[in-house]
Amino acid sequence: MRILFTGPASAGHLFPMVPTAQALQAAGHQVLFAGSAPLDQLRQTGLPVVGIGDGSTLSEAFRRASDGAEPQFVSDGSSPEDTEERAAAGFAEHGRVTIDDLLAVATAWRPDVLVHAAFQAAAPLVSAALGIPAVVHNFGPMPGSGMVDRLAALLAGEYRARGVEGPAAHTVLDVVPAPLGGDGTGWRVRYVPYNGGGTVPGDLLARGARPRIAVTLGTVVTAYTGVGPVARLIAEAASVDAEFLLAVADTDLGPLGTLPANVRPLPWVPLAQLLDTADAIVHHGGAGTMLTAAARGVPQLILPQGADHFINVAAATELGFALRAQGDAVDAALLGRLLGDDALRKAAAATRADIDALPSPAGLVASFEALG
Repeated sequence: MRILFTGPASAGHLFPMVPTAQALQAAGHQVLFAGSAPLDQLRQTGLPVVGIGDGSTLSEAFRRASDGAEPQFVSDGSSPEDTEERAAAGFAEHGRVTIDDLLAVATAWRPDVLVHAAFQAAAPLVSAALGIPAVVHNFGPMPGSGMVDRLAALLAGEYRARGVEGPAAHTVLDVVPAPLGGDGTGWRVRYVPYNGGGTVPGDLLARGARPRIAVTLGTVVTAYTGVGPVARLIAEAASVDAEFLLAVADTDLGPLGTLPANVRPLPWVPLAQLLDTADAIVHHGGAGTMLTAAARGVPQLILPQGADHFINVAAATELGFALRAQGDAVDAALLGRLLGDDALRKAAAATRADIDALPSPAGLVASFEALG
């Protein structure tokens, strides 16, 4: 079989699809990723990649969709509906410029199945136009089918221009167990963390003498806020008997001042490996970060910033494996609870068990084969 994958140029949307693509490739099927600029994150997967679109970035698409205004990733107090509406407008514009290229790739390569992120607006049109079975690959607790329909409505003119009535019927692939959300209408698969390549410091392969707390803001938040969301946490770290692993890659740490002796800045380190010997994590609430920690059974403190973070933190706190706070409210007592709360740790272990009970990506190969 030939399976064509595509998604917007964002790690949060692309990375959850990589283990699925790798499993299909390992089973002997041909896999191709159609991606928008920049392609660096896809090239690092080792999977074959073809470029689509006009070379503009996701941020540029959001500016076009908002008459030149700067994208607002961090919440400005808008309602969830308004936030989703702005996101849909930006992703619809991002997908619009990929339609013709994705049509051309699919026509030339002739895939048996098209797997796409819910936020890749061109893929449902292409799937319907060419009669290719479609799989919507979700990336976290947020359901994807509603976004597929919303994006199709925004691109209704593009559908009409190509003689397509609407998005193709699709199978949904959820990467979370049922208690965490998703669409729940198709397949569920175990979340297997893919965090990109990177060097793991040798001394972090085994547990240290003190508890470790990983601190990260993912791949997007720091572009808008720098390290601001964790400034209070870092200031409080000196009064906590733990080692803090500050994993914010090459983000400017200047605003934090002199780091406490127990705060260790790290270059890019694959998060799953970092969490193998961590006792807890503090992060922004991105689905990839939250699910990577959940798959490792690590208790979490979530400081939601925007996008889908509020959906994710609601699901996590409901199941009891995470605490929630605003960045400026983090203190030593809260960090102590993160490390010492037995109920939090048991809930994290239970969620890990729920994730482990799902079929691995390799276990879904036969289901993909049945579609083709």
